[in-house]
Amino acid sequence: MGRLWRTAAVIAVIFAAGNVLRLWEGFRPAAHTVSLASGRDSLTACLNIRGGMYTSRGFAIGFQYTMLTSFADDAGLRMGFCGVYERRNCWQMLADSLADVVAVNVNDTVPSAWAGRVVLTMPFRDYAWAVRKEDTGLLYQLNMWLGTTVHTSAYEDMENRFFRPYSLTRCLETGTRTDRISPYDRIVREQSRVLGWDWRLLSAVIFKESRFSMGAYSRRGAVGLMQVMRSTAAVYGVTDLFNPEQNIKAGVMHLRHIERRYQAMGFDSVNVVKFTLAAYNAGESRIEDCINFTLNQGRDFTDWEVVAETIPLMAEDEYVEEADFLRHGRFRGKETVQYVRDVLAKYDEYLTAVDG
Repeated sequence: MGRLWRTAAVIAVIFAAGNVLRLWEGFRPAAHTVSLASGRDSLTACLNIRGGMYTSRGFAIGFQYTMLTSFADDAGLRMGFCGVYERRNCWQMLADSLADVVAVNVNDTVPSAWAGRVVLTMPFRDYAWAVRKEDTGLLYQLNMWLGTTVHTSAYEDMENRFFRPYSLTRCLETGTRTDRISPYDRIVREQSRVLGWDWRLLSAVIFKESRFSMGAYSRRGAVGLMQVMRSTAAVYGVTDLFNPEQNIKAGVMHLRHIERRYQAMGFDSVNVVKFTLAAYNAGESRIEDCINFTLNQGRDFTDWEVVAETIPLMAEDEYVEEADFLRHGRFRGKETVQYVRDVLAKYDEYLTAVDG
């Protein structure tokens, strides 16, 4: 009988403790109390999300990046991202522990080969996060965090930031104005001061480079919002080009490096900008060829419009054969000339419709 009483007492204590824990969880005030029982100090995420380059559809990759890094910040963890610019099987990466979390669209079907090996968090908006089935501690903490976060004003602001319409069509048609261009306006405003540029001009560059898509990747290996080469970023000490702040910083530092070159050559402020844009697109040494070729033709090499008119000659054999000083040989240049025009045209739109 004594043993039965002792057993009953133990069960009662466990039951009471469980109720206390449930009550404590129910009153947990904020996500900053998140901690992982496994004791890990970092996570790696893969974004299996179609981001696209069309602002009318929202910025899903930027939204997922911000959500995941916010969770990591609240949990006191480092968050890394893998497979961002590569076509890799995210489910295999999860199974191989190369990724801990995979962001997915809830409307996408988990491949049958992996269906029994992964589990999804609660959905939020149109998305969910997948983890390994055995990683129950992480699943619990992600669900706890999401359950708290999605009901906050901060989450509402985040949704609005990444999924509000940014199209200027209505403003341009009605003559009204806005103060927003993209979800990255704060970063762009801060970084534009490094250049001494109007933030709307820097926004026009980013629009031309990536349409503000964090997941943009070129055949040449340029990545992210400002389509920066990894080798270029390394020169400026930037290693995480997926991070929007770091990507824009690297692009701005490179623009500043180029800009100083033309300022030192005595170009006027308008042409400094135009040559800087051209060199950002084609490369400094290629534009140096264009300048030298224009000079060789006896034309004004300090005026970008004159240089742009001269560039087509650099594609003709009779001119290139005589110009043995050209480091890169033949240059059609149509893309670069159009690039400068497109950026400045977009800037004009922003001047018309967006407050400074």
